[in-house]
Amino acid sequence: MIDAAEAIHSLLSASQRVLLISHVAPDGDAIGSMLGLKWLLEAQGRAVVAANQDGVPYLLRSDQVAPGWQSVVHAPVKPRRPGRGYDLVITLDCSDMQRLGKTYSPSLAHAPLVNIDHHITNLGFGAFNLVDPAASSTAEIVVRLAEALAWPIGPEAAQCLLTGIVTDTQSFRVGNVTPALLGMAQRLMESGASLQAVNEGVLDRRNVDTICLWGQALNALHLEERIIWTAIPLAMRGRCQGVEQSDSGLANFMAGAEEADVAVILTEREDGLVDVGMRAAAGFDVAQVALALGGGGHPRAAGCSLRLPLEQAVQHVLGALKGALAEQRRANAAVEGQR
Repeated sequence: MIDAAEAIHSLLSASQRVLLISHVAPDGDAIGSMLGLKWLLEAQGRAVVAANQDGVPYLLRSDQVAPGWQSVVHAPVKPRRPGRGYDLVITLDCSDMQRLGKTYSPSLAHAPLVNIDHHITNLGFGAFNLVDPAASSTAEIVVRLAEALAWPIGPEAAQCLLTGIVTDTQSFRVGNVTPALLGMAQRLMESGASLQAVNEGVLDRRNVDTICLWGQALNALHLEERIIWTAIPLAMRGRCQGVEQSDSGLANFMAGAEEADVAVILTEREDGLVDVGMRAAAGFDVAQVALALGGGGHPRAAGCSLRLPLEQAVQHVLGALKGALAEQRRANAAVEGQR
């Protein structure tokens, strides 16, 4: 981290106008790490724009959860005069360029690109890559960067970064939670962040339309070869006021089924794409399946987007998962046999 901090500090020293981009269909870590870094860089005197193609999910539209969320734009404003563009582009929580969506355009290619991420499937697409798959979240990496550079973390930055950590760890319930991470969360709370605000405002809260959609999706549940899955067509969303399936709560809930090794949700979008979210039980890996399908993620939480009709996407994903899981079961059995 010391070497990485020095490299990023060198790039920042030559930059005044910085563009931050997080991944399409953002979650708490994408928005939290981006806004947290925005607060930190602005405190260092930089002009910063935070952009996300799909904006801020409704559960994060709160100053108690993600201070400054109103500043996130869908697309960065093009400079009116030559030479007034961005000096530096920093991507957060993106495993590949495709995940930047329409927010990144060829007009930005002149600016150095820094890639900060924690996905094991990250393709290292930046001119400089700060990628740590062992980190709990991208927000954790941003905190470590700030501390390595001795940047003060104010209450707004602390809240955004704690939101990123808490949402990506399901409030410290996953396997990569360490004593060091808990210490980091304590420091963020001492800087003014509220753990209660994230738990109550994001992890425990849904609107009625989302609850309606969960009911519809669970009513359409299937279980095949220890894969629990459901599909959400546009018509299903229409019966629930067109609400987006924009949080990971349903996938995490399904992944708790005793009879399943993997949970999958396939969501049809208006633009013809199908979003695929996958969650795996301990001992199984869905990241490589997602990567093979053009996506990425973590061993136990990954996803992709497919330009296929929903029914074809279902068969395509299930076929890939069944083959991969069969191989993983054989490998797991071989390991058990050697003990």
